[in-house]
Amino acid sequence: MSTFRITGLLARLAAGLLSLVPIAAGAAVTCSVSVTSITTSFSNALGNAGITSGAYTISCTRLSTDPNTFAWQLRANNGIHAAGNQNRGLMGATTINYDIYRSTTINNGNRWQTTTATAFSGTLAFVGASLNASTTGTFYANVPTGQNPAAGTYTDTVTATLLDQATGTITYATTTFGVSILNQAACEITAPPGNLNFTYTSFQGAAAAASTTFALRCTNLHPYTMALDVASSVLLGLTYTVSLSQTSATGTGASQTFTINGGITAGQSGTCSTASCTGTQTRTLTITY
Repeated sequence: MSTFRITGLLARLAAGLLSLVPIAAGAAVTCSVSVTSITTSFSNALGNAGITSGAYTISCTRLSTDPNTFAWQLRANNGIHAAGNQNRGLMGATTINYDIYRSTTINNGNRWQTTTATAFSGTLAFVGASLNASTTGTFYANVPTGQNPAAGTYTDTVTATLLDQATGTITYATTTFGVSILNQAACEITAPPGNLNFTYTSFQGAAAAASTTFALRCTNLHPYTMALDVASSVLLGLTYTVSLSQTSATGTGASQTFTINGGITAGQSGTCSTASCTGTQTRTLTITY
């Protein structure tokens, strides 16, 4: 009796092993994926958000016994310098935020990330009897304004993973791509200087003074200098002077206010031959960064 029972068990095992053969033969698709590295520029001081496109390519090979379609999804992580789900580029100890997207619509719903809902997806078709097929697509990187990091180049490395579309658990290929963000040194005049208005009477006994302010916004931690085209000049026969409250500073990413001071010393006669005269001159303020 025991001999017949063992024989029956071996027969069932053999049948079970045979039933696995066609399943294994249908899982022979192999793939590779490549993603272009991207370089973008950014200038918060000028209010410029950097939006740059990149591309991915998926190439797959099948056996002649495999199906002629392959449903895939392509995920991307948040890079090696991420803070939670926030992608970040790094320069030294300083970071700059950026994100990558599946379309030109820049919002959280279109971010390219690590779930089925946030992945690229599609179906690769092997045409006719072809054993090879490929597809390409475009992604976008955006550096949002409202950041004030130091000028320089920030870098990151992102990993992209190709998986099956149905379950998102079978990995077919992985690759990495670089992100490089050039944060440009920049300055802008956020509030231009006004006029220096002097009122002066010939031979008056006290000096006349006037002043005006202006504001600059320059890239965080970037030094810059300011200069006027002259220190003094003559208008209506009166010698006047102009000077800056300071001639250099370091940017903070926010507006910084400075003063232009002017004066006419006492006791000057001038060249006015009527009851009153007016005159104007234009001076030039130069910002170097």
